[in-house]
Amino acid sequence: MARELRVVHQDQYEVRRTRPAAQMVGIPLAGRGEVWKPSRHPSQRSIVTWWWAATSRRHVGCRSLERLSTAMLLDFHPGVVDFSAWSAQLIWREKGRQRQLVPDFFVRTASGQTLVVACPPRKGPSERFERQLAVLREACHHTGWQLAAPRLPGAMALANLRWVSRRRHPRYGDAAVEAALARSFARPRPLMEGVEACGVPRLLALPRIYHMLWHRRLGVDWSVPLGPAAAVGPLNVDEPDAVRSPFTTEQS
Repeated sequence: MARELRVVHQDQYEVRRTRPAAQMVGIPLAGRGEVWKPSRHPSQRSIVTWWWAATSRRHVGCRSLERLSTAMLLDFHPGVVDFSAWSAQLIWREKGRQRQLVPDFFVRTASGQTLVVACPPRKGPSERFERQLAVLREACHHTGWQLAAPRLPGAMALANLRWVSRRRHPRYGDAAVEAALARSFARPRPLMEGVEACGVPRLLALPRIYHMLWHRRLGVDWSVPLGPAAAVGPLNVDEPDAVRSPFTTEQS
């Protein structure tokens, strides 16, 4: 058990606060500012980057490319209302020393739950990671959060999602063009065939169809290459599990 388990976070006025974990019940973290940012030494091979989330229209920090993929999947998931990175830090006493842990993501779901997403090391779970999970489980017990683990789909689905995610920004939306595309793809048909038949110039239609795929206004088989012959149509419920639900949760 972690002694004196506390949570560092920002309140609604962006003031840094430290509270016992038991006092964090009901405090939203998914939309709060960062209390920590990673520092990178030249000898380290890790990469720190940022994901612009269409869900919240804010940048979300990612400590690795795997976490960048997780952020993309969280952003794509319709049950995710908001999510952020590094918006809380856990601190506790262990063996006479103060320890600290920054979870990768805090997620608020459409059902009002708070998920804390812990991404395992690239080489797989380690003894250190298992100790961190034990502290996160204890924090979840006190706060009502749910511990979640990411799961990534296959390489092809990830590549397709990355491609359409380039058109996730609202500036790629166009109601008139999207209405024409929706009519053209009222039944499944090859992507380029439907684009050519929609009555809109290709250079206008292609970015909008990717925008519609990202926002789930149309569906596609994510596990096959998203080329001219890919079948596009009404939203398909037969998505890969990791696309439909990019994380698994534990009960606190």
